[in-house]
Amino acid sequence: MKVAIHQPNFLPYLGFFDKCDYADVVILYDSAQFSKNDFQNRNRLRKSVGWRWITIPVSYKFKDSIAKVRFASNRWQCEHLAIIEQNYNRATHYKKYISSLMRLYNASGDSLANFNMSLIKFFFDELGIKKKIILSSELGISSSSTQALVDMCKKVGATEYVSGVDGRNYLDLKLFKKENFKVAFQEYQHPIYNQCYSGFEPHMSILDLLFNKGPNSLNIIRSGRNYL
Repeated sequence: MKVAIHQPNFLPYLGFFDKCDYADVVILYDSAQFSKNDFQNRNRLRKSVGWRWITIPVSYKFKDSIAKVRFASNRWQCEHLAIIEQNYNRATHYKKYISSLMRLYNASGDSLANFNMSLIKFFFDELGIKKKIILSSELGISSSSTQALVDMCKKVGATEYVSGVDGRNYLDLKLFKKENFKVAFQEYQHPIYNQCYSGFEPHMSILDLLFNKGPNSLNIIRSGRNYL
């Protein structure tokens, strides 16, 4: 059984969803330490020329887990929706998804992790990814670094861990080998598709693909699949 473990990022990019689709079980690592200026509270949107960041203002203490991060204001939701409309109202499938997205934003609560997970589940449903999602905070893991990943794999009965390409730089592979776990490294080959503006910008949020390509999005995501 293949397991993917990843932080519950905000509006993740295509490679995140390919990893989830490739795995049998997805663990959202909400007990990981929050990382400022990472993709946990911001991501990229296409605009007429190039791209821009869209960021959730957050309040947290040093070493807080993602699960403990709260929103720093109650005005960002309207600002986000206005930015999304400004940049994507011309996209072919914008009207198909925007009402559901607005409902999620309006019910965002005060927890970054919970909001991100509600978005991820929404994208799973719309893309057609039918995989079990488990929160790391529910597994009772007290270890850290590579050992935490190994322990999570053991908890859910995994035989293979699906890692991002950067895992080669920080994973202690001996710990996986000790437990007879295989490790697959994702080397995602980002697909090119028609965006609502001229030219192509890779590594945009999943919103870019969904608004532009709609029901064909999962096929496009899978076209970049590459695991070693």
